[in-house]
Amino acid sequence: MFVKNPEYFLAIVKEHSISKAAERLYLSQPYLSQYLAKLEGSLGVVLLDRSRSPLKLTPAGELFHAYLERQSFLDRQLVSDLRDLQDKKRPVLHIGVSPWRGSTLLPDVLPLFEGQYPDVQVVLHEAPVPELGDLAAANVIDFCVMQIPGDLHELTYETVMREHIFLVCHRDHPLLQGISSTYDDPRPFPDLRLLEHERVIMLPAEWRLSKLLYNTFSVHSVEPQNILVTTNTTTAINLAAEKLGFAFLQESGVSRTPYLDRLACFTLGEPPLTCALAVVYKKNGFLSPAARAFIDLIREFYSRYDRTLEQPASNLC
Repeated sequence: MFVKNPEYFLAIVKEHSISKAAERLYLSQPYLSQYLAKLEGSLGVVLLDRSRSPLKLTPAGELFHAYLERQSFLDRQLVSDLRDLQDKKRPVLHIGVSPWRGSTLLPDVLPLFEGQYPDVQVVLHEAPVPELGDLAAANVIDFCVMQIPGDLHELTYETVMREHIFLVCHRDHPLLQGISSTYDDPRPFPDLRLLEHERVIMLPAEWRLSKLLYNTFSVHSVEPQNILVTTNTTTAINLAAEKLGFAFLQESGVSRTPYLDRLACFTLGEPPLTCALAVVYKKNGFLSPAARAFIDLIREFYSRYDRTLEQPASNLC
């Protein structure tokens, strides 16, 4: 749909006032009021609630405003991409991942992507999970791979899969006498209360996976007394492999550890606890064909871990 002078409407919304927007645009107030009336007439809806001061968007106005913002972004992106082609610059795809997620995902997916898009330069932005959403909201990255963020005011997401959360420890730990549970054939951990006086290795409490686990502790009336907090998942799995504690990890990352033969892997609860992994990007943002292709490869890679069909909603995060 072609909208004449969309910057007029965007200015009114930003200023919450027709008169202030007119002053900013060097237009007369009657002219801008007439513009708004014609726009609403052509659309057949009321965009602004004029009974309020400052002006407030109606539901139809919110939808139209989101459309214009996205269209503005697409226009700028198109100009930038065409300029890059003219200057014979390589297209760039910015992807956000946590260091651990990148180390387990990219060795398999990146070669496949480069085979499809050899001219696209991939730039990685490795950051702790809580910071990835901020990078997406600021348009620093095209998308990131993470758990579903708690704040979706500026973000949207597509669920990639749901995977088991494993409790991981050294297979020779004294608590495991007579119990065998492997990565390929995991069993439910017999009783989380056994961990109350063991070292439990956790990610920071405000991270989404930890929130899920602390809720699980609460449901089972478990209060671990010895918690070691790390921001590095590799540290957690390495400590577990050296008999230095019990760690909680997503299933998809465990398979690449060089210590897999040392580890026992347990699911949590019955049905097993799972957590969602998503592709997150800015709301109303634009995903290029290359970005969409990379996301499709991510889905294909993680399809082997997807537990969506196995789990009732009560044990999903």
